[in-house]
Amino acid sequence: MGIEGNLPYAAARAHARHGLRLEEAAWRRIEASRDLGQYLEAARAGVLADWVAGLDATSESHAIERSLRNAWRAYVRGVVSWHPRAWQPWLEWWTWLPLLPLVARLARAAPVPPWMLADPVCGPVAVGSPAERAAALDATPLAPLSDSVRTATPIGLAWVAEAEARMPRAGRRTLERLGLLLRLLSPGAGAPLAEAAPALLRLFRSAVDSGVASGCHLALLLIDFERLRGGLVHRSLFSSSAAEVA
Repeated sequence: MGIEGNLPYAAARAHARHGLRLEEAAWRRIEASRDLGQYLEAARAGVLADWVAGLDATSESHAIERSLRNAWRAYVRGVVSWHPRAWQPWLEWWTWLPLLPLVARLARAAPVPPWMLADPVCGPVAVGSPAERAAALDATPLAPLSDSVRTATPIGLAWVAEAEARMPRAGRRTLERLGLLLRLLSPGAGAPLAEAAPALLRLFRSAVDSGVASGCHLALLLIDFERLRGGLVHRSLFSSSAAEVA
């Protein structure tokens, strides 16, 4: 049996975690770091420590991205556990958002690059033709995305469609808010654009005692996730530390 919470508890946890998000001044202090080692040291001094655990100044870019995706999946599993069972399938689907660009690559006829084969989720299904990859995907939790791989249609739309199908039974107002949240997510390839942050914040603050608050929290956290990922990968590729290791 899985862990089950309740909506008031979940909303309280979401708001508490939201209060820990870095302010812009803190991001700027971290981003003033010129190389990967300094950036990691600055990140570990605050709430980003868990996200960068296991990384060091020698970490290469694809290993960084795999590590961050693993951390995201672990975080979402924790959020899922805060909620009653009716909400859990909808929130579990958020596990795969950072992986969507990789899944989209499965629709290309060309062989996938070696670094993608090392991914624990996409690697096992990345061999063969797009049709063969889609068939392999059907046997995984990512099965709702397999038709997008077969037809090379936008993966973000497929993610949103499955999220809509997983919406819990709820009142009209809650369902309207869930629909708005998914519309705010849909401009990007499965990840919210930074420009959506003000609207996400307004929706988050209006969802005081609803599971919508947890979705908004994850959407806002995903913006931070992408900012962290960009900072780490850029410095892995271009910082002086990377040059010295090479």
